[in-house]
Amino acid sequence: MKEINHHQLLSRWTTERTRSLALVVGFAVVATIAACGGDSPSGPATPKTADGSYNISTVNGKTLPVAIFSDTNFTYEVTSGTLSLTTDGKFSVVTKFRQTIPDNVSIFVDSTGGTWLSSGAKVMFTNAQDASVDSATFANGQLTFTEVDTKATTTFVYTRK
Repeated sequence: MKEINHHQLLSRWTTERTRSLALVVGFAVVATIAACGGDSPSGPATPKTADGSYNISTVNGKTLPVAIFSDTNFTYEVTSGTLSLTTDGKFSVVTKFRQTIPDNVSIFVDSTGGTWLSSGAKVMFTNAQDASVDSATFANGQLTFTEVDTKATTTFVYTRK
């Protein structure tokens, strides 16, 4: 008789423990699903508009400083750059360059501004100084400019701060 009672107690204890464990696991699953927010992505939201502040992150796929022109006695590098797009359609850009020739290193700062307008993923920039127009592609918090001249193609990627 004692064996049956012991077996019944052990069986009841195991069943109760399994139910408790199932409840704990169930609550953990519900808490995890609730914390994930359903279908929304985790982490910061991807910006839907281009307005904001940016830094140059790469030039031709390389981190700064990057030589955009170089030969035996001359190197011209991008050392930093910022771009700001306001919600009222204005932009300003400041880019720093370093020029190196034998026995001389010079730093140049180029800045300009104007207006910007977006249409889908394309962002158009009109320079206030000379009315020239440039464009970029906006995706995943980045603006990508591709500049083509007679000698080379240069790609600048600006990443939102």
